[in-house]
Amino acid sequence: MKAIKIIVIIVLVLIAVFLVVPLFLADNVTVSHTQLINAKPATVFHQVNNLKNWENWSPFDDDTTMLISLEGPELGVGAKMLWTGKESGSLTIVESKPHELIKTSLDFGPEGGANGSWNFENTPEGVKVTWTTRITNLSYPVERWFGLLMESMLKPMLTKGLNDLKEFAENAPQPPDIQLVELKAQPSLAISDSATFEGIGQMLTRNYGILYALIQKRRIPASGKPFAVYHNWNPKGFTQITAGIPVEAAVKRLKAPVANYELPAGQ
Repeated sequence: MKAIKIIVIIVLVLIAVFLVVPLFLADNVTVSHTQLINAKPATVFHQVNNLKNWENWSPFDDDTTMLISLEGPELGVGAKMLWTGKESGSLTIVESKPHELIKTSLDFGPEGGANGSWNFENTPEGVKVTWTTRITNLSYPVERWFGLLMESMLKPMLTKGLNDLKEFAENAPQPPDIQLVELKAQPSLAISDSATFEGIGQMLTRNYGILYALIQKRRIPASGKPFAVYHNWNPKGFTQITAGIPVEAAVKRLKAPVANYELPAGQ
């Protein structure tokens, strides 16, 4: 009889612990991992912002029964990935700030959902990427107990994903550096002409040839690369185009079709 009482007491204590402890547990779980990637910000960001690229590094592809499909735009806000297999769900990009931040919403159906975020910090050593997963509204009491195990379950997954992203991004071709510069107005020698869509290439080749021949004959210093200004666009008719070459100063005593032209200032 005494043994039964002890068993009953133990069971009651366990039930009390099971019910009382979750009252003090958080109803949300946040798990993050940070990785430094020695690659261009555009390279790293594009790997996450374009959901098709996730196949290059995603830690979720270990399930061979999983079937993945994409919906919506190719990248950025609204892009959606759906998967079916042992488990089903979807991931949607809900916010996208180039080279800074990506936010996602995960839907696991009856099992609930989660929010994800990617922060990209450009540093002299590379791009510091932080991947965060946050699960909210954990129900009392079972899900709150389960929340204690979340970090040990999610952390290795986030770590593997960022490690694979690092390896792929660091070995991928890097985009060129692009700078925005302010150009001053440039004096130029130019020929204004028109051509049909099929004749544009031949017309530009002919007019650049005339301009270069004049520059060489009169030893006029060129100061930039050839350019073409399209004054209209008419695939079914004639398009007027000014073909020009920047020079150091306006040139005197020009004969048609060559004329002085000022390439406008701008970015």
